[in-house]
Amino acid sequence: MYKRFILLIILVTVGLPGLVSAAGTVFTRDQCLQMALTRNPLVLASVERKTQAEWQKKSAYDNFLPKLNVDYSYTYLDDERDIDLHAIGGGDVSVTKRNNWAMSIYVDQPLFTGFRLLESYHLADLGLKTAVAEEQLAQLEISYQTVKAYYNFLMAQKLQKVAEAAVVELTSHLRDSQEFYENQIIPLNDLLQSKVHLANAKQDAEIAVGQTRTARMALANVIKEPLSRDFNVEDLPDMVALTCTVDALTRQALETRPELLRANYKLEASKKQITLARSAYYPDIYLSATHNRYGGNPWVDGSGLSDVQDSRESMIGVYASWELFAWGQTGHEVSKAQAASREVDQALTGVVDEIKLEVENNLIATVTSYKNIDTAQVAVEEARENLRMSELRYKNQLATNTNVLDARTLLTDTETKYYQALYGYNIQLAGLARAVGVKRWNDLTQK
Repeated sequence: MYKRFILLIILVTVGLPGLVSAAGTVFTRDQCLQMALTRNPLVLASVERKTQAEWQKKSAYDNFLPKLNVDYSYTYLDDERDIDLHAIGGGDVSVTKRNNWAMSIYVDQPLFTGFRLLESYHLADLGLKTAVAEEQLAQLEISYQTVKAYYNFLMAQKLQKVAEAAVVELTSHLRDSQEFYENQIIPLNDLLQSKVHLANAKQDAEIAVGQTRTARMALANVIKEPLSRDFNVEDLPDMVALTCTVDALTRQALETRPELLRANYKLEASKKQITLARSAYYPDIYLSATHNRYGGNPWVDGSGLSDVQDSRESMIGVYASWELFAWGQTGHEVSKAQAASREVDQALTGVVDEIKLEVENNLIATVTSYKNIDTAQVAVEEARENLRMSELRYKNQLATNTNVLDARTLLTDTETKYYQALYGYNIQLAGLARAVGVKRWNDLTQK
């Protein structure tokens, strides 16, 4: 009995080497992160949004360049008109023709648009910067989700082993209780109590198996492996204590969090929108060069639309368009843009406050988890010794059946808390890194 108990302790302490070899493929944490960052749709979608913003910026720049346009038209008149000039020594002069074909080629170059084109380009540039920040945000979120799923999978495996060890131990205890009952050493209710505890432990073990499977599929979903694929992960949790201060982490977060960068870009863009709205106060001035051709056939190579008009003409000039009165609409648009800018400014303040709170909360949770590891580890050793002594005393009828069952339950609970503290610390490290704005906790600013 004692040897079996020692073997169970070794299995729980060492881990799951049998499962590792059975699963075949073993992923490291870095491999999982690499797969998630190159496969996850959230990251890939952010890359496409950045690509859209890049093209949008190029399109906005093109508005500064001259535009080449072509017009082509045909007009049919039901009557041709001529002027009789015989009285002055001339002849009949055609004024209008029945078939009128025209083609114009013209180039427009904007000279001044009330800063509309310039601010539109600046907005496109800010849109690109925002898209880059959103790509970084997507990578941060997926990195955190990957690490969280990674250690939840490891935790589920260990809790499954704890539940299975409880089944083995309670099965052995039931055999002892059966023998004691048959020898009339213990009453029937003690035997029934042992059977009930074993039945409950078997149910807990089945639940643990399902939770392990669910945790594996959750990780597979993040790293985009087939949900049915059987794999395992490397069990090397970080045990290094943090030496960070909340002030240092807060400063780092305010420099690196993509959400804050995005909020600042939005504030800057809102100010550009005010200038854009004010552009309607100014005229639009363009330089235009035009070449026109007129003719009586689709090839526009005739003698013009009439005898008094040339078939070809070219011109160059500057023209302006200025809206002088629109019932105060421009002023209303400016006021609207100013109010929107003030709203974005308030949102920026909220983002800063939220980041500070997230950093402090995650740091407290991380430090607490680390402290609980040592406490839980000591408690596990004490609970194991308590179970060993209870079983030994029970064999010598110095302890009751209830004492043994309570000791087994206490060990299960204590081992569960130990693994929750151990892997929970690594999950909290990932959460702290996410709160600060870095992908790995090793990049956190130390003392």
